[in-house]
Amino acid sequence: MINPWPSFVRQLTSVSIAVSGRNVLSMAILLILLIGGSLSEESRVDAASPASLAIAAQDILAQISSGEPLDYNNVTITGPLDLGPGEESVRPSIKITNSRFLGPVKIEGVTFNEFLDLRGCTFEDNVSFIKSRFLGDAKFAGAKFRKQSDFAETYFSGAASFIATAFQGDSSFSSSQFEGDAIFLNCDFASDVDFNYAKFLRSGSFLNADFDDVSFFETQFSGQVTFRSAQFKGNSTFAATRFDSDVLFRAARFWKGSTFGLSSFGGLADFGNVDFNRTAFFGGVKFSDLAYFANARFNGDLILEGARLYSMQLDNASFNESSKINLNSTDFSKFVVHWSTLQSRMVYNGAAYLALVKNYKSLEWFDEADECYYQYRRIGQDQAPWGWDKLSDIVSWLSCGYGVRVSYTAFWCLFTILIFGIIFWAGKGMNKFEIEGMELPGDTRLRPSARVSFTDALYFSIAMFTTSQAPVNTYPVGVYRHLAMAEGILGWFFLGLFVVVLSAVLIR
Repeated sequence: MINPWPSFVRQLTSVSIAVSGRNVLSMAILLILLIGGSLSEESRVDAASPASLAIAAQDILAQISSGEPLDYNNVTITGPLDLGPGEESVRPSIKITNSRFLGPVKIEGVTFNEFLDLRGCTFEDNVSFIKSRFLGDAKFAGAKFRKQSDFAETYFSGAASFIATAFQGDSSFSSSQFEGDAIFLNCDFASDVDFNYAKFLRSGSFLNADFDDVSFFETQFSGQVTFRSAQFKGNSTFAATRFDSDVLFRAARFWKGSTFGLSSFGGLADFGNVDFNRTAFFGGVKFSDLAYFANARFNGDLILEGARLYSMQLDNASFNESSKINLNSTDFSKFVVHWSTLQSRMVYNGAAYLALVKNYKSLEWFDEADECYYQYRRIGQDQAPWGWDKLSDIVSWLSCGYGVRVSYTAFWCLFTILIFGIIFWAGKGMNKFEIEGMELPGDTRLRPSARVSFTDALYFSIAMFTTSQAPVNTYPVGVYRHLAMAEGILGWFFLGLFVVVLSAVLIR
């Protein structure tokens, strides 16, 4: 530190000469200003001066070997730091904070009996802790790894703290085991990172973490884990990952493809408000508890093929116009999503449609069950080859909407009555007699009246349709007798069908 007092004394002497003969108050003010200026200059010198002390990596190794605790702050470690296999356990605690490691750091197969504190350190070269064991807490909060960092097969007995750590090169935690809490809060993984085969035996936190390409293949999370508000800017893989407890992805964003194939979720799986910008693959996934996707946004496809769902909620989920939803071979007990969301996006599969129909009925969403069944039959009809089965399907479709459209049957009832009434009236297909006295068959007193009115023809058509019997004093003539019989047969058919369909709709 630079001593400001000699400079201050010289200035004070010159000032004393300049102010001689003036009043004491003026001199006091000048003294205060000079003291403030000198102290300010001291602060500027301290801030601009080199703050870190250079220490050779060999000196650090020697101190570790001597068993002395390390406690450094704001130093620069020069040269390669190599503490390889064969070394005895590192017994003392190591604390090197806010410092720089200029050379590569290679600490492989080493056991740290006490805590390791490297908070705020910057590693300018490659770093390797492969197969090392941390029996105390491992603190890397605020650290920066400029190049590759490798923690493969590393064992963390205590808490592993990587809060706000920046991984600017490729990094790996493959096959690592976290016995304590694993805290990757606000971490920035600017390049590839893999946690393949890693085991998180307690809680894990990736809150607000930023990932590029990341892989959690066959990773095990035994405790609660959160990826809340995390950003997955590259491809993200959670294939065959096991979440034994609750997992939160709420408000996370997957910028590219996301794969959860063959993963299992033992607790709550919260994907609420998550953005899936591309295909979200959940094929073969097992959700043993609630899968919560409320307000999620899918710009690509949602694939649940072969998944097993205990209960899944897609309330208010939004999909792109071109998005598809694949439920082929999906087994679910409760699937809470309105048919309007799935209607134009379902990949056709008969078993999936019928499972959805059963699901909607169990939810007491009967109208949506009818809509789902109707679309299932309609698509199946379009895909079927021409034959008797397809013809019978067409009849079922037109007559009653496959048993779920009572309005179709009502329409055909009214249409049949109206069209036959018009035919009887326009073709003069019926006569009406005005009877005087007793009505007897073949009575010569029966006189045909003029052409019947349209109202009488419509009345005649209604009677034939509902009872197959003509009204008194009215009868069809010529070929219209056969039409009247045909209308009666159609009446029995449509009325019976109307009763059956209406009963199915009302009694449920």
